[in-house]
Amino acid sequence: MSTRFIETIQKQRIDCLGELNESTTNIWFALHGYGQLVVYFKRHFVPLVQNGRAIILPQGAHKFYLSGTEGRVGASWMTKEDRLTDIDNQRLFLNEAISWAAAEAPNARFHMVGFSQGVATGMRFLGYSKVSFHSLLAWAGSWPPDLDEKSRSVLAQTTMSSWFGTTDPFIGTAKREDRVTLYKNEFDLHPEVNTYDGGHTFRSDILANEINRLENITLKR
Repeated sequence: MSTRFIETIQKQRIDCLGELNESTTNIWFALHGYGQLVVYFKRHFVPLVQNGRAIILPQGAHKFYLSGTEGRVGASWMTKEDRLTDIDNQRLFLNEAISWAAAEAPNARFHMVGFSQGVATGMRFLGYSKVSFHSLLAWAGSWPPDLDEKSRSVLAQTTMSSWFGTTDPFIGTAKREDRVTLYKNEFDLHPEVNTYDGGHTFRSDILANEINRLENITLKR
């Protein structure tokens, strides 16, 4: 018996908030967390759309029922099964989305915001992107311990701001400090680390402030 993987052409969902054109100055790629769909995830970003800013929300290819065999559906970026193949597929999908956005908005700078599982997905992708991301906002996500050299090199040149909830049941203080130490000692990377009062969710006021701040920081470069 043998196992092989074949390449196929598939349609993948991408939602876009705002306008993509020659006047677009900032594009944010928003990567959802485990078990989420962009139809709901994008509600966090609707109030953040403004002239010159667009938000693109790709949806993870893995969809499943959240409970049993019917009812509400969620999506994820990968599981432990054939994980390296899933990571390769993420890169192909996200680069197709980037190529489309760059063609529609040729003057825009690219940024990324990831939530939960979307954080690791985005960080692993950085070294393989067809465009340079000016900033990364990592929210309530565990930094991947296996970040490869290509993505580490790009991350070192990227403004990264990370936020963790003080009562997040998925990422406690010990786990957060372990990853910060790993990135400092093993990778020589020192992203901004911040906390907010709350659990595994966005704080809308901080999210809006950080997106504005990161756009202004990278604009001055």
